[in-house]
Amino acid sequence: MQRMSFVITGGLGGIGQAVARHFVAQGARVVITHRPGTDPVSMAGFGGNAEAAPLDVASERGWQDLVDGVVERHGKLDGLVNLAGVFLPGIPFEQMTMAQWRAHMDVNLDGTFLGCRTATAAMRKTGGGVIVNCASTLAEIMLEDAAAYCVSKAAVVALTRLAAKAGAKYGVRVNAVLPGAVDTPMLWRNLAPGQTREELLDMITGLHPIGRIATPDDVARAIFFLCDPASSFVTGALLAVDGGQLVG
Repeated sequence: MQRMSFVITGGLGGIGQAVARHFVAQGARVVITHRPGTDPVSMAGFGGNAEAAPLDVASERGWQDLVDGVVERHGKLDGLVNLAGVFLPGIPFEQMTMAQWRAHMDVNLDGTFLGCRTATAAMRKTGGGVIVNCASTLAEIMLEDAAAYCVSKAAVVALTRLAAKAGAKYGVRVNAVLPGAVDTPMLWRNLAPGQTREELLDMITGLHPIGRIATPDDVARAIFFLCDPASSFVTGALLAVDGGQLVG
């Protein structure tokens, strides 16, 4: 990945930072995005090939400006990793508001679509590239109190397959990872009132036949595999990184 240029959305998240470290270690140039108005992650731990940029993933103009800037500075956009996501747990289906529903769709689905569309348009002009979307095992496992998240991630699965078919003729590969539970701040938002972290961890671990939850590095390594030029015949793939959750 020497000198290849990547955009990674959701740079404040645990998975995003792990992906950026893996890519920079392999010589890639990385732009890590964060929500406008939030403090960007410190670039000190990534080396000189990483930079931060604000991005509202639901903004068409924001996406276009970001990708145009990467192409202007680096000559092309080689890869995009769509990790920005919203997860508001514990909302009973019949109590979910339209605002809560839209908050998930705006980021998880619309943001991923805009990223795929904008990146594909840029990549087709420069000989291709690779996109990895972040779906979830909850694209297939329906939780009543996480309806919007489940539906948005199921839609990301469909979007990934469609974008892979549309991009193939331009040399643009599009794949998705479906993580199970990952040890990030998003996971611990599932803590119920009065529940300890140990109790939640025991419950969630029991859903993964391999006997543990994932680390951010577990997911980062899978994403790296999909982005690696050596995986040039892999597109439209849905890679579960879930410790066997979907087959358990």
